[in-house]
Amino acid sequence: MRKQIVTLIVVLAVLLGGTLSALAAADLDAALAYLKTQQNDDGGFGSGFSPDSAVGSTSDAVLAIVAAGGDPAAFDRDGNTPLTYLAANAASTSSAGDLAKLILAVIAAGENPREFGGTDSVAKLESLIGDDGKIGGEMDTFFNHLLAVLALSSARRPIPAASVEYIKAAQQENGSWAWDGTAETAGDTNTTAFALQALIAAGEDPGSAAVTKALDYYKSIQNDDGGWPYQNPSDFGTETDANSTAVTVQALLAAGIDPTTWTVAEGKTPIAALEALQNESGAFAWKASVPDDNLLATVQALPALAGKAFPFATMDVGEPAAPATMPQTGGPVADPGIWLLLGGMALAGGGLIVRRRK
Repeated sequence: MRKQIVTLIVVLAVLLGGTLSALAAADLDAALAYLKTQQNDDGGFGSGFSPDSAVGSTSDAVLAIVAAGGDPAAFDRDGNTPLTYLAANAASTSSAGDLAKLILAVIAAGENPREFGGTDSVAKLESLIGDDGKIGGEMDTFFNHLLAVLALSSARRPIPAASVEYIKAAQQENGSWAWDGTAETAGDTNTTAFALQALIAAGEDPGSAAVTKALDYYKSIQNDDGGWPYQNPSDFGTETDANSTAVTVQALLAAGIDPTTWTVAEGKTPIAALEALQNESGAFAWKASVPDDNLLATVQALPALAGKAFPFATMDVGEPAAPATMPQTGGPVADPGIWLLLGGMALAGGGLIVRRRK
């Protein structure tokens, strides 16, 4: 019966446009105004850990802008927008994590990633599918594999069965997933959220055993204020943070669950917990004990509060025009997907907390 109910909810959501309307009374326009203050002169955005623009973080910002009803073209710095930045860097993008984020963002903005920036990013991503189903090169993690599956779904491209099984095989006994896909690393709310969204985007039944176990994991570690930490237990504390709560809300949405009904003591919900972390500036704080404006928390909060799970836009990108060519040398020196995870992780020290640029 539970499986049938969940499936019905998902069908209704698809019929209504695939996403839910904005869930909260949070000021999304104010959050967009804050994002404009964080944009670099080249049109891009930093990761929140580095001020320099990057493909992954700029793609995240585009997704947040579109989700909140904004126009990336309106984020104009003397002719430089987030989309012009991404177009200028599309040809040099090579990791599965960055390619996946680029594809998701470009499709959300209404552009075809097969042509955007004069390069076929979809073909480049598909060239990284291994015989075992893992998508990515040596520098790509399990988390980036999840992003790649979401990007293929967004581009309406075939997702190999082995790529889906690769996700299922990495699920831990408690229902969670770890960022590196191993059983030796403790699972976390952030990776679990993207694993759920990737599985469901690939066609997994929301009432399946894998999804049910993950939802049980979330229920077991939900805080009394309705939100979630990066991990529980954790050596860094288990206070609710905006990033982890936001991506978990997206996982619930993907599973066909209305987050406003996912209550704990005294009727507290994840949406209420996330709303409580918005500052007067429009930005979101990482968590209540660290109330500074936080770029990454704001970027991650917007899609969740807008009621959108990934991928929230799809496009039939067509077939490749010619075989893709990959760079022979070079490549990223750090995993681009890890910055997303670190946003939800309770890190010791204040050096990594992003303060609003003046």
